[in-house]
Amino acid sequence: MNWRAVFSTLGFLLAGAALGYASLAAGPLPAATALVFLVLLLSRFRRQPEQPGGYMVGAGLAGAGILFKVIAECSPPSCHYEVMTPIVGVVFIAVALVGAGLLVRAVRQRRFS
Repeated sequence: MNWRAVFSTLGFLLAGAALGYASLAAGPLPAATALVFLVLLLSRFRRQPEQPGGYMVGAGLAGAGILFKVIAECSPPSCHYEVMTPIVGVVFIAVALVGAGLLVRAVRQRRFS
C-alpha cells in the first residue's frame, strides 16, 4: 500500500471539505480561493488524479451536505431559501461525482498500491 498517496488523498479530501464549507459560509472570497485551488489541482490530474479527486469529493460532499441540510430544516413560511440553493446543491453533488471518478481512475492506475 502506498501510504503517501493515501494520506495525501485524505489531506486533500479534508482541505476540500474545509474550503467547501468556507465557500458557503464566508462568501465570495473563499469560493474564489476554492475554485483557484481546484483549477491548480486539475492542471495535473493526469499524473496524480487522487489529489483533485479527493479535493473534489470533500468539497462536493461538504457543500451538498450543508445546502441540503438547510433545505431539509427549512419550514415555510418562517423560513425560505433562494431558488438557486437546490441548483447549487446539485452542482456540489456533480463535483463530488467527478471527484469520485478521478479516485476510481487513481485506483485503476494503481496509485494506492
